[in-house]
Amino acid sequence: MTLDADLRWLVGHESPSDDAGRVSDLARGIVMRLARSGASARGIPCAGAGDAVRATLGAGESGGTLLLGHLDTVWPVGTLRERPFRIENGRATGPGAFDMKAGIAVALTLFDGFGAAPRGPRLSLFLAPDEEAGSAASRDALVAFAREHDRVLVLEPSHGGGAAKVARKGTGLVEAVFRGRAAHAGLEPEKGSSALLEMARFALFLESVADRAAGTTVTPTVAAAGGKTNVVPDSARLLIDARVWTAAEERRLRAALEAYRPADPGVAVSVDARFDRPPMEETPASRALYDRMRAIARDLGKDLGAERVGGASDGNLTAAAGVPTLDGLGPAGGGAHSQEEWVDLDDLEFRAALLARFLDDAA
Repeated sequence: MTLDADLRWLVGHESPSDDAGRVSDLARGIVMRLARSGASARGIPCAGAGDAVRATLGAGESGGTLLLGHLDTVWPVGTLRERPFRIENGRATGPGAFDMKAGIAVALTLFDGFGAAPRGPRLSLFLAPDEEAGSAASRDALVAFAREHDRVLVLEPSHGGGAAKVARKGTGLVEAVFRGRAAHAGLEPEKGSSALLEMARFALFLESVADRAAGTTVTPTVAAAGGKTNVVPDSARLLIDARVWTAAEERRLRAALEAYRPADPGVAVSVDARFDRPPMEETPASRALYDRMRAIARDLGKDLGAERVGGASDGNLTAAAGVPTLDGLGPAGGGAHSQEEWVDLDDLEFRAALLARFLDDAA
């Protein structure tokens, strides 16, 4: 199949994160497609999330390159009826086309090409079923597989005009729970301890632990407190989005949040800071991957930019596991997670050529 045809087929199989059955259906189709290239491919059940895809070409039990991506999209079933796959003016559109079924199409083309070669590099592929939902069900299998390889190339969408992503922020969810003492708000409010007031103080405290210069953001996003207009609230809950560039900054932030002490001694505060994806920090090894990729791109007549981005991917997990990782190698386009999502079809061909050259050189 051509890249365009593969992309049409992939977008035509809706695979929302919350529908494990449809994700697994797509995984089975991709496994069969990969088998035709000579790859050893199978589905990996991930509890509650559907099947991941794991495939390998070439000899050996370790080394080589792992291509990384995900099967799931943010779009609910039925979106395809409203916005079917289309190609117009050199652009492909449709739910999940840019994030990230175009990257999967590139991977399938690479497996076809290297599967037909008499001798090629050890090449593997892992497609998670739940990346958009945090990868909780697939991360152990992914990290274990990644550690068998020399490098990871992530086929997530490129940035802006097609730049690779050389660093990503770590992402965390902080939950702060406040337990106070209820009292009548009119008769004897002084006998209460307001969980809501303490939550407000905590929200202001967050400004002091953020660090704009370091790129550390701590953003309150969801809050709930009380239940009656005439009662001093005895409970409150605040959720916070936290993002950091480095593991050291993650440790500092976690310690600062957990050290918070309430101004009202009648309110108990518990803080749970969980970073589901650690930072993807740039290292000399990952920079070497980028430098080589950029040199090949120049040979092919294009410049490959490098960007640091605030969003996370499964590349954060492989980088934190110590495997040199380069992200954002999927085709150029735009509108991820929006109804304007699109893919540059010319760049789709360029990405396949770029990665094929890189893999040839790495063999």
